[in-house]
Amino acid sequence: MDFNKWNPFWATCFAVMSALIIVGNSLTIATLLKKKFRKGPHFLLISLAVADLCVGCVISLYMAKKTMAPYNRNKLSFAVYLSMFSNVSAIFHLLVISLERLHAILRPFRHRQLSLKAYWVAIATPWVLSLSQTIANLMLRMVLKRSDKAFLHLAFLTTPLLITCCSYFAIWKKKRESRDKVRSFRQSQEARFSRTILLVITASFITCLPFQLCNIVLSLSPTTTIPLSAIFVTTLLLFSNSFLNFVIYFLRFPSYRKALFSSLFCKAPKHETVTTRLPSYGEPHSSRAPESQC
Repeated sequence: MDFNKWNPFWATCFAVMSALIIVGNSLTIATLLKKKFRKGPHFLLISLAVADLCVGCVISLYMAKKTMAPYNRNKLSFAVYLSMFSNVSAIFHLLVISLERLHAILRPFRHRQLSLKAYWVAIATPWVLSLSQTIANLMLRMVLKRSDKAFLHLAFLTTPLLITCCSYFAIWKKKRESRDKVRSFRQSQEARFSRTILLVITASFITCLPFQLCNIVLSLSPTTTIPLSAIFVTTLLLFSNSFLNFVIYFLRFPSYRKALFSSLFCKAPKHETVTTRLPSYGEPHSSRAPESQC
């Protein structure tokens, strides 16, 4: 089998990845929409899961484009821009979440007083920025050279990455200064949540870097030949980032894991023991735990 051509092997790999992303992020959205998770930071994670869900849906268009390439390559060219929009949106979501974590660590009391309006603005920001970047690429594709477009694309993606790194450097510095102080349970929870988001950002950087490097090389040097198998692997790695978030939440958030299992297996609550006063002589005594239904 020639791995440098689109074949059933690559089609199966991308189909499995698409299914994992759609199922994982659908479960994430359903779980975080439960009443116990309806808080500002979790709304940002829900918006990120929606962006990742869009990536899973785009994969099917990517597969259709590759399958139709020998016949009509231009029919599904919009799939490239949809993929760009979804991936850039996920990157800007991580930027907003890192800034939210920075505010939670540096200004904990003000952070608790944030209104839902502030979180709605934070949720809308990544979508507006990613849409603006996609429209700009679409409008300038016939005007700019390929190398200029690569430079603008790189600058647009490097800026949120640098801001995210600076945010977590400030968080790390603050943690180091308050290492000897006794932390409350809420502060410990905030610290664990921030470390989990750092894992999400690190995984995103590792999975996106190979694809972006290939894209830059091809843009700056069109004569360079990169095997198609390498392109497919880096693209799969890029898409896998949208599933890794679900895995990290599952491993790092016990409450999320418990709520997920409760939803999947329809776990009934434990029977409670009812304590009553001792009855007087001659009164019937009946004490039974209430029945619970799933």
